[in-house]
Amino acid sequence: MFRESGGGDKPVQGGLKVCWARSEEAGVQTVHRLWPNEQLPGELGQILPTPRHLEQASTLVTPQMVAEAVPCGPDLDRHVQAILDYAAAGFDEVYVQQIGPEQEAFFDVYTREVLPKARQQVADARQHSF
Repeated sequence: MFRESGGGDKPVQGGLKVCWARSEEAGVQTVHRLWPNEQLPGELGQILPTPRHLEQASTLVTPQMVAEAVPCGPDLDRHVQAILDYAAAGFDEVYVQQIGPEQEAFFDVYTREVLPKARQQVADARQHSF
């Protein structure tokens, strides 16, 4: 839709949040504690006037909601799939944000495993689509 609406050849960029952690439970707990507002419905997260209102609304977000929406934990296939979903939707660039303190481990596993696997699968998909 972006390209058809005048975007032309400009790059289409998107971003997703993840939480690499040693267990899915630990990742879900981290996201639920630090970034629950990501799961607020509709425009609610954009229209609340104060941080206090965001805190109040975020009490509506459950760990289950986080677990369903955010790749959490060590399941690298889920992290790869999240990137592939953006590629399949036509995004040219995908930015990934780690939620939580496991920054070094996140960069290590994404550099060594997640990004190479995602790049290869995108390349394979493009090769087979022609």
